[in-house]
Amino acid sequence: MTASATATRKAAVAMIAIAAALFIPLAGAGAANASGVNAEIKFALGTDHGAVDGYINRGYSDTWYFDARAGQRLSTDITSHYTSASGTAVYTLTSPDGQQLAIDTTGTQLYLPATGTYYLTITSPQHDASYTLNLQID
Repeated sequence: MTASATATRKAAVAMIAIAAALFIPLAGAGAANASGVNAEIKFALGTDHGAVDGYINRGYSDTWYFDARAGQRLSTDITSHYTSASGTAVYTLTSPDGQQLAIDTTGTQLYLPATGTYYLTITSPQHDASYTLNLQID
């Protein structure tokens, strides 16, 4: 191999290493860019609602949680932004004591039975799908 070819190869390897080093910190940016999220839904100060965006791979789940008090009214809905012809995200709402309050649904309104942490587990049974989850607590 000539000295010129060796220098070119070393330069190419260095450029790939630099590109990889710049990409790796950005790959995990955003709380819900991949399946397997387990994070809290936070409301902006002074508001009673929040929204999160995510992407769910078929066979995986994202779990979002929030704290609420008994008697508060909860409204939730999920909108799928299809990444395949029939990919639809749905969620199951679980109370602090483990009771499932809504199963495989895209929207619900109910009064919460207990004070504590509630869990919204999002799945997409058919295909991968991106989604927006909206939540309001009155």
